[in-house]
Formats: sequence, C-alpha cells, structure tokens
Amino acid sequence: MEKPVTQLKAGEKARIIAIHGQSPANIRKLIVFGLLPGREIEVLQTCPVYVLKIDNTTLALDYEAATGIGVLAKAKK
Repeated sequence: MEKPVTQLKAGEKARIIAIHGQSPANIRKLIVFGLLPGREIEVLQTCPVYVLKIDNTTLALDYEAATGIGVLAKAKK
C-alpha cells in the first residue's frame, strides 16, 4: 500500500511508486537526483529534514517535498 516517505523511519527501505503534488520545477529536480518511480531509497534521517539515499546519492528534503513522494515499504526480514 502506498504511503508517503514521511511515514518511514530512519533505516527503512522502500521503492518509489509515485511523485505527487510537486511543481514541474521540483519534479525536474527530483528526477535529476534519481527520485523516479521504481527506484529504491533508504531513509537515513527524518529530523530536522528527511535524508534519503538513492544508490550513491544522498539527498535532503523538507517535509513538504517528502510528503509528495509515494513509496511502497519493503517487508522486514
């Protein structure tokens, strides 16, 4: 079930399934950094900003941007 990145905890991994409510300029920026549907991310930090790892890229996002990224959390082993 889709949920926003903001519902994940540090250390959790998820697969991006959608990007919602972003301006075209913000969507272009996210794409440049590799935030695309189908890509796996790992949440490194949730406060004061959301820090995500995508492959070898580490990206800091504010709450508003993180809320618009819909993910499918990976099942815990």
